[in-house]
Amino acid sequence: MDALTDGMPHDATLLSTVLRDAPLPLWVIDEHGRVELANDAAVRFLGHRPGTDLRGGGSHDLLHRHRPDGTPYPKHECPIIHAKQPLAASEWFVTRAGDVRPVRWSTRPLAGTDSVLLSFAALGGSASRAHRAAPATRETRTETRARLLSEMQHAIASRMCDPMFSPATLATDNHLSVRSVQAIFAEAGTSPAAEIRRHRLEHARVLLARGESVQWACHASGYQDADSFARAYRQHFGYAPSRTRQP
Repeated sequence: MDALTDGMPHDATLLSTVLRDAPLPLWVIDEHGRVELANDAAVRFLGHRPGTDLRGGGSHDLLHRHRPDGTPYPKHECPIIHAKQPLAASEWFVTRAGDVRPVRWSTRPLAGTDSVLLSFAALGGSASRAHRAAPATRETRTETRARLLSEMQHAIASRMCDPMFSPATLATDNHLSVRSVQAIFAEAGTSPAAEIRRHRLEHARVLLARGESVQWACHASGYQDADSFARAYRQHFGYAPSRTRQP
């Protein structure tokens, strides 16, 4: 590609033809993050009909508008869109149909311009094999969300006694946004805040049933304020925490 961009006259028609017909998916991103050129190999890789003109579209959304588990992938977190020097990494792209395809990509700034050349290829075999495996990938995304939910539930059970533990902490630890974490829990009919509260209150009830004081159960369950603890306990169980201590 250096020979095309640096070592020969920049005949726009010739360059456009070479890029269009190259077997390797090639993608040019302008300084605003829009697609400046996408060759047919790239268009087909992403599940569009050959000849589809993607110029002017948002590169990030066309390549990977969400993560493999279906949660949003913010544009500002994308290394490709902000590439100012040669980069290479393994990641995933999302086809027009929403199938996740693992890829190996590399970027190279185009000399004399503010544009970036992106090339990519499927990981683990040819693009055709990856395309045929797409239906299984859909199920994998569901399994991934179920796994994340299970892992976060385990984290809640392990860390509920920490008064600083919160849905934001849970999101940060799992490299997700709070909204993404809330969406995963919502699919199970709950929320991260509700699960943290439930675990804390059930732990407090066990302590109270053992004869521990209300004050001790409050602080040992991650609550810092006795009044807040008492209100939450009453709302959850229907009676005051002191009643649990009664024989």
